Amino acid sequence: MMPDEWTLTTAGRIERPLGDSEFAFFPASKDGLGDMFLHLAFRAPKAQLRPRRVAIAWALLRCRHPLLTCQVIEEGEVPRFSFHPPESVQAALEEAKAALYFRHESKEELICGYMNGPRTLSNTQLSCLIISSPILRPYDMDDCSSKEHNYDLLMCAPHFTGDGTSLHQCTHDLLELLASSMSDEDMLASMDLSEPWINRLPSAFESRCTVPRGKLARGVAKVNFLMTKEREIGNHRLTRLQCAPQKTVFLERVFNETHTKAILKRCKENGVTINHAIEALSGVAWARVVNASNKYSKDAFKDPVMIYTAINVRPHLAPSPDPTYWFLALTYFNLVFPSFSPSSHRAFWLRAKSAKTQTHAVVHSPLLVHRTLEMASERAARARKEPQPVVDVPKLLNTTTGNLLPGPAPSAALLGLSLIGNLDTTYDRRAYPAFSLKDVTTASRQKAGGILLLVHTFGGRLWLQLFYDKEGFGSDGEIEQFWHELGNGVEEFLIV
Repeated sequence: MMPDEWTLTTAGRIERPLGDSEFAFFPASKDGLGDMFLHLAFRAPKAQLRPRRVAIAWALLRCRHPLLTCQVIEEGEVPRFSFHPPESVQAALEEAKAALYFRHESKEELICGYMNGPRTLSNTQLSCLIISSPILRPYDMDDCSSKEHNYDLLMCAPHFTGDGTSLHQCTHDLLELLASSMSDEDMLASMDLSEPWINRLPSAFESRCTVPRGKLARGVAKVNFLMTKEREIGNHRLTRLQCAPQKTVFLERVFNETHTKAILKRCKENGVTINHAIEALSGVAWARVVNASNKYSKDAFKDPVMIYTAINVRPHLAPSPDPTYWFLALTYFNLVFPSFSPSSHRAFWLRAKSAKTQTHAVVHSPLLVHRTLEMASERAARARKEPQPVVDVPKLLNTTTGNLLPGPAPSAALLGLSLIGNLDTTYDRRAYPAFSLKDVTTASRQKAGGILLLVHTFGGRLWLQLFYDKEGFGSDGEIEQFWHELGNGVEEFLIV
């Protein structure tokens, strides 16, 4: 199903159906699953974080990226985005204020409340911004003091509206507006309501994928997609045992600038990136957990370990007239590693190079866009709970050749890995020199038994963050042991 373009309704609203990738996230989002957040801790002059100024900057960003102000309407087979243009600058400001909250909570309280509490977002509010600090006061008590204070920012949106790229770029732009030399009135005056809104709203990214539409080309792409999945073999799972209602917690480890520089140097010497090294280390950490446990037999080492991760497909999309970065543009793939510990440092770096080779084969495949569309269609069908069709390969390719696909193999992923990269390229500190950025965290609300490992560099330091359901993995400490081995692996292979 290819998404339609935005259309103007008789009621004056602008609407379009959700695309396949968007819809794949939508049903679960009704319970808050997949709702993203970005937390940023920073220090800034109080005058730049006055509630009125924050509200104006937030309103300006929402006008630039109107998907943030949409609602989702569930009528008919496919839910649709619905946007109601603001009638005036003041109306846009009031609408932004309704999605802006000022609190007095810590980083841990904000994240824990968002991840485990009642859903913050809804079909009628697809985004919100929270600024937390002990010194914040109501709108009518703005203070122009230049004194600096600590702040915690939480920006939230469901995954079907965007991805990590959207969140980080939007947070950077918000800081840039807050720190700018523009007065509040200048910022309000820059809010452009004259440009047609339909030009600012993003298409579903599937409509920007340029691929041959012929029957044979589609058949070849389908078979390639299926054969790729058949090659992704994994048979290792963390032990899941729901002991109590889900409670997501997070662990964090930060490596200082000296160690991070050593890690970067070591990776470069071995022809890989930090991402490749952490991918390989995840497999090594699990192998050591299995090796130290008496509940796994020696047969556990026969099957490989599989880890899934995402690809940002924005570089592969056709140009679009709308300048917004608020849209979802991800696809997913799996990495496969041996399940036994490497015998030497050289053996470890060969695994890191294997991660590089596997990633390169996917990212640079001429069929990447085809696979992206196939996966989006499959995930949307799964979200609709449609039965998975049995593919007749000879018929699909119009050939008498026998079925090219091997029999089913185990295909279980150990965990998900979010490789965010070097965020110092996104957060250009020259744009807000009076602000001091401390740390940044992104994740999404998880299902029971969920687990996600996130990796990025920020402020010249390497950050590892693990989000998981504390009540979903029993009480034998398997997660904590994995986390311990991962940190030890960084020290053993990447720093020493």
